[in-house]
Amino acid sequence: MNQTNPTLIFDMDGIILDTEQVVRRCWHDIAPNFHAEDIDPVFLSTVGTTRVHTCEILRERYGADFPAEEFNRAASRRYHEIDDAEGVPVKTGARELLHWAKESGYALGLASSTRQAVVEKELSERGLLSYFDYVLGGDKITRSKPAPDIYATACRAMHADPAKTYAIEDSYNGIRSAHAAGMIPIMVPDLLPPTDEMRQLAVHIFSDLTEFHEFLKR
Repeated sequence: MNQTNPTLIFDMDGIILDTEQVVRRCWHDIAPNFHAEDIDPVFLSTVGTTRVHTCEILRERYGADFPAEEFNRAASRRYHEIDDAEGVPVKTGARELLHWAKESGYALGLASSTRQAVVEKELSERGLLSYFDYVLGGDKITRSKPAPDIYATACRAMHADPAKTYAIEDSYNGIRSAHAAGMIPIMVPDLLPPTDEMRQLAVHIFSDLTEFHEFLKR
């Protein structure tokens, strides 16, 4: 691993891939079938967390007997229908940043709440997987973001000092996780706007990855 440049560990959904908007659309599409009313705030509260935690949130909102796993499977099927028909784009500036950072000797990691197999498939299909020295999916850890586990695990695996490692996140749960892991949280908002809490926890907030790229080059 490069010892001069800081390590960069990215979230995937809403940072590398423009998936969150598609998932939100999926939830709205299937919610009537499950009699799940007022679905948008429930969806937003799950951004940045794992499927298991998402099921817990759904049951908290709609009752212990809500078929949360079935709901998630239906959302996943709808997501793949949209992906097959329309594609899910790479976020603005992501490919350029990853290429530059790799060429510049940065160590690059990815820590996503999405399942490992899905993460690797999504990145591979878009020609992005090879940029990363280490990839960790949410099903490989016990406690989901906002717990620090996934970022702490990634830092250990990459022999990176958390205090010198950037975590690039769009979600509140992700920023909380990175901060709790003792990292340098960078927020690049997607669906969720910065709050006072985020401005306190994040070291920098950038409008997009291109702006973060320019910051690194300086």
